[in-house]
Order: sequence, then structure tokens, then C-alpha cells
Amino acid sequence: MLSVPEQKSFDQRFSLIRALTPDKVLSKEEQSRLTIMDAGVGGCFTCFDNTYIIQEINTYQEASDNYSKLEDFFVTELTCLCLETGVLGHFEWEFDDELEVCITLDQTKFKRLTDDEGQPIDEDDLDQIADDEDSIVYAGETYDYDDDWAAVYRRNGREERVYMYEFVNNLSALFITIEEWQDGDKEEYRIYISRPVDPAELTLITRGEGKHETP
Repeated sequence: MLSVPEQKSFDQRFSLIRALTPDKVLSKEEQSRLTIMDAGVGGCFTCFDNTYIIQEINTYQEASDNYSKLEDFFVTELTCLCLETGVLGHFEWEFDDELEVCITLDQTKFKRLTDDEGQPIDEDDLDQIADDEDSIVYAGETYDYDDDWAAVYRRNGREERVYMYEFVNNLSALFITIEEWQDGDKEEYRIYISRPVDPAELTLITRGEGKHETP
């Protein structure tokens, strides 16, 4: 017998599956032509033999370091429900000469990170690490400094300021992003591990209707 949360999750996914009526499903030609950039809220796509329904689309827009100027670069975040497992996941895409997609795999904490000499690091070390373009170590693997940048994050009409520190492993197969979220005088840090996804691995099944927020 399913527990109450399991039953609710099953019922939700079953309802979403029933909503995928044939008239909403894209033709084979459209599926081969369209990309994740064409998806809206409620859109459906397959990836890694799983099927995902997009529940939210939010954006990061690059800004100057003091947030006084917005740049013309966006990262789009998709919050998705996996119909097979009921697990929420996050995909991100950006277009910089070509479409790039990644999926968030896990979240970690500073206590699992060290510098390249094995010494613990925390939020007070980030600016120096970025200035020196130093490496960090996670789970025994070295991640080289890649970039750091400021962004405005938009969700449900609300804007938040976040500063990103990005690192990549030797094979460019895994990324670590340390996010510094700013709320007045308070700061919150979130650390994510992600990996790139070949855009060709994602097949859009339905487009959905809602679109992400743009200024």
C-alpha cells in the first residue's frame, strides 16, 4: 500500500500524463526541429529515458558587479517533475554561440570543499579564490576556476540578487556552482553540482503555454 505522500505523487503524475492528449503532442518534424528553448510552462520533454513536465521557468540575467547595469545574457532555469519517479529536478539552458544545457545532480556544503592544498574553505575565501583563479577540491576531484559573475534572478515577478562562482573538472564533465544570494545585509550560500547535457538528448513532446519572464 502506498503512503499518503506517495499516493498524492502518483495521483499528480497520473493526472499530468492524462493531460498529454494527442492534439497537444508535437509532430515528429516539430520534435526534431524544436529545442528546449521553445518550451513553456506545462511543456513536456524526454531526457535519459525519462519524461519531464516543466512546472516553472525562471531566469538569471547577468549584471555588472554592483548590479547597476543589466547585460544581454540569460540563463534559463527549468523546474521539472519527472513522471516516472516523481522527483523534482532542475535543468538550465543558455545560448552563447550555441545552445548549452545542464542538469543539477546534487547540492553540497562548504564542509565538503577544500582548496588545492587540502585546507578547508568557506564564504570568506571566495573572492580571493576568484581573483587568483584557484582550484577547489570536492569528493577527491579537482575543479578549476571557470568564471564568476553577478546576476538578477527572476521568479514569480520577484527579483533577487545572486553572485555565482563557477568551477569545472578536468574533463568538463562536472560543474560546481557556488551561489551567493543577497537579501539586504544577509547572505545565503548554495552549492550545486551539475553536468552538461547534449541538447540532442532532449526531445520536446509538447510546448506548453507559459513563457519565462524577460525584462
